Parts: sequence; C-alpha cells; structure tokens
Amino acid sequence: TSEKRYTLSESTAEMLTKLNDLVYFKVYLDGEFPQGSGDYKRLRDETKIMLDEFRAVAGDKVQYEFIDPYSNPDVKEQTKFQKQLFAKGLIPQMENFTDDNGSQVMKRLFPWAIASYHGVEVLVPLMGSSTVKPNEVQLNHSVEGLEYEISNAMRKLQMHIKPKIGITIGHGEPDTLELADLVKSLREYYTVEYVSFNGNLNAFRDTMQKSDQLYNKYTAIIIDGPDSSFTPQELFILDQFIMYGGKALFLIDPVSINMDSLTLRGITYGLPRPTGIEELTFRYGARINTTLVEDIYCADLAIPIEGATAQFMPMHWYYSPTLLPTEKHPIVKNLDRIKFDFISTVDTVETTAAIQKTILLKASDKSRFQRTPVRISLQMAQMERDQRSFNKPNQSVAILLEGQFESYYKNKFLPDTIKNSKLIGFKDKGRQTKIIVVGDGDVARNPIYQGNPLPLGYDLMNRMNRNQYANKNFLLNCMNYLCDDNGLLNVRSRVVTLRLLDRGKIKDHRVKWQIINTLLPILVIIGFGFLSFYLRKRKYSA
Repeated sequence: TSEKRYTLSESTAEMLTKLNDLVYFKVYLDGEFPQGSGDYKRLRDETKIMLDEFRAVAGDKVQYEFIDPYSNPDVKEQTKFQKQLFAKGLIPQMENFTDDNGSQVMKRLFPWAIASYHGVEVLVPLMGSSTVKPNEVQLNHSVEGLEYEISNAMRKLQMHIKPKIGITIGHGEPDTLELADLVKSLREYYTVEYVSFNGNLNAFRDTMQKSDQLYNKYTAIIIDGPDSSFTPQELFILDQFIMYGGKALFLIDPVSINMDSLTLRGITYGLPRPTGIEELTFRYGARINTTLVEDIYCADLAIPIEGATAQFMPMHWYYSPTLLPTEKHPIVKNLDRIKFDFISTVDTVETTAAIQKTILLKASDKSRFQRTPVRISLQMAQMERDQRSFNKPNQSVAILLEGQFESYYKNKFLPDTIKNSKLIGFKDKGRQTKIIVVGDGDVARNPIYQGNPLPLGYDLMNRMNRNQYANKNFLLNCMNYLCDDNGLLNVRSRVVTLRLLDRGKIKDHRVKWQIINTLLPILVIIGFGFLSFYLRKRKYSA
C-alpha cells in the first residue's frame, strides 16, 4: 500500500532478528461478535495479520493463539475466567452495539493480548487510548498503533540494562504519590531514581575510577513543577550536567496559583514564580513566559452549587485546556488530547549556538493568554464567554531543543578554582544533547482518589465516559525521544489509512443491493442456461 501498511519498520525487524527464544502471544479478542461490531472484527483480523508479519521475520520464535473469553458454555465459568483477566489488568470494553435491525446488543469485549517471554508477561493493549471516539476513528488509531504496541511489549520483555533517569526533589516538586503512575510507567523502560542536589557537585554525575574522566550518572533528568528558587550552585550543577550530554525534561510552572485560596474562597491571584530554571532555558533557546492560557477546548471543573450542601456542577474551566497535538513530530504525532492546568506559553529565542528548535504543542485556534498578575475566580466558569475574545490563538506551550548548547556561565565570571579544576571539569560548550521545555508541571500529576493514585490522564469529571487524556503517552514519548529510543517512536507515529465503507450509503441503499446481489447471479445463470440451450438446439437441429 502507499503507506506500507504491511511492512514492518527497520527497528522492529532488527529487534525480531535478535530474538533468542520464543515470544508467545495470547490474544483475547476472538469469538462470536454481535452485529454492528464490525470494527472489533477488523481489529482482530488486523492483529492476526500483524502477528503473521512478525512471524515472517522471526520465524517460529513468535507464536500466538486467539482465545474467546466466552468459549466456555457455562456462564459461571465465563464470568470466573473474565474476572481472572480483569485481575491481570485486562480492562474490558462494555460496548452497546446497534445491529442492522436497530436492536441494542451489549457485550463485554477484551481488546487485549498477553505476551510472555522467559516466564515474564507483559500486557498488550490492542485498542490504544480509552478516549471515547467514533468507532471508525478509534479503529484507525488502534490499527496504526498495532506494530508499536506489539513491538513495545517485546522490547520490554528483552530489556536487561535500563538507562537511568533522575527525578529531582527538594524544591517543592510533586510527591511520590502524585507521580506514582508516571514513575511506574517509566520503570518499564528505565531505572528511575529520585535525586536531590544537596549542594553536591556530583549529584548528577560521577568520576571514572582511577581517572579524571567525568560522566553523567543519568541519561536524562526530569524537573517537574518546582515552587522555590534554585541556588546559583544548583543551577551550575544542572548546567554542567547538560554540557556533558545530559538530557532534560523541564515541566515548569512560572505562575504561582494558591489552590487552597481558590477552593475555600473561590478566588486567587496568579503571580510570577521565578525558579532560576527559566534563566537556563532562555540561554538554551526557550523563554518560559509568566502567562496563563485560556482555551475554549478545556476540561470541566466541579463548582459548588450555591445554597446546596456537598453538591457540585461540572462547568467548563478555561484554565484547564485539553490540547490536541497538530504537529508531525514523532513525540506528539497521533496523540489524543493532553490535559493541562494553568499552563503558560513558551517561546523560542535566538541563540548564538546552532540550536534546532521544534514546537511540540500549541494552544487551539480559540485561545488566549493573560499576563500576570491575574485575578482568577471560580465565578468565571459560570459566566458566558464571547468566543471572539479568545483572539490570541496557537500559542506554543512545549518546545524541543536539540544541539550543542552553550553554557549559561560561558561569559560569566567564575573563579579560577572552578574554571581550572579537573574535578569540576567546566565546559563552556556542551556535547550534542536534547532538552524539552513545557510550561506546566501538572501535566505529570496523576489524580488521587481516597488516598490512592489513579492513572495519569484520568478525568475524574468524566468517569462515566471512560475519558482519559494522553498525558502519559506524551511524557513517555518525551523520555523515549530524549533517551534515543527513536525506533520505538517512529513505529508509534505511523499513519495507516483505512478505506472504510460509507455506512450512510449502506443504510440508504441496503434493499437495492440485497436484491441485486440475490437476483442478479440467478438471472445470469438462467440466461446462460437459455443461451446454451438455444445454441445447442440450433447446432444439432441443423
């Protein structure tokens, strides 16, 4: 096909050739599908085709079987088996189908597979994101992601030595409970550690034994939502980590919001919150602005109903934009909406070093931003807003920087004891590396319900609609890209076009085509018989 739909990527093929043992897949999307569930049938068929493509490269080292969760005629045994699947993490899809006769059919389906290798199992989601969409669109995204999901599971199973990632603490960053789901997901690919500066020059790097050669302890670090300033010594440590080729994901909140005041009094003020990180990123090529973005496309907020006790009404909250990526970079390509809270704009700036700057995310075409200080009130959610006032569209909020950065301290005075020290190894120009700057730290925080962390991106206000944003996929893609897992990202960003039938035309012309398909073959055969009889009679009568 034009998009090479049935051709595996080079990175996937290379991975398959290195298999040294059997990888076995159990696919639980099989059995009798009700009428109207053709999308799931196609997903099953596409999964089988993709697994056959894997087998074509890996041979007998990839095996699979399709299992029907309803194969046991005993209803109790069916329920027991399905509970076992649920206990393993295979969350079913409760689908209400409308068959061709207009009748409603409800069924619990499991668009999942389990891959096992050397006694270790990994879940493989076949349906992808759980955000509600029209079936054709959801199917298309799921088919696009099949190679990624299957190869991703195999990479996890084969991973022995994982790159190390550091998450900084000590400056008011979110606690471990708020980052629980992100850290859990990152640990499938990386060794994740929490790290504090503590005035330690080698907080992020170390020295080779019996040598003066310095190297970074971590492949990348994450700085998420600090609420206090970094000391000059800490900024120097961070700067030199980047100069030595370290990657960084900066999730920065440049505006301070007092959520307790907003919750209790219904009003607060957004004020600038300098941390020092914005000075580094400005030198590297990204300016974090003290602004707040408002967007028509936003999440809901629970607003207390006046005069009612413990009753709330969901209202649009323009300070919680849900941004749909439109850029074609592999980090954001094909992602669903990503939810932010009190996000700020991020601009590119000219640098003396040759830095490649790529905008990853923008606000929508119906958005605007306010400069600090800004008054924020819950009453804003209850007011009718004129869409024409959202007149500052498409502001960038996340930027990727790539290249050899110049040190923030290049033209600043430093004592000779620092400049000439072999233990410090000061560099004024760095090695090739990458940085991602996002104007919001809340994008990495998972919701907490009754003291337990929920999945990152889960929308508490839309639980009935199974609404989940793509926050986790966005952050995982960021770290995959920073850590040079480009093969995985290229597979993830594939585009497959499904040539689907027009259901509207099928419904309008159903009877006509049923008659044609039923009677036309019969009439052709009868006509052929009469013609044959006539020719035969004419031949032998002569």
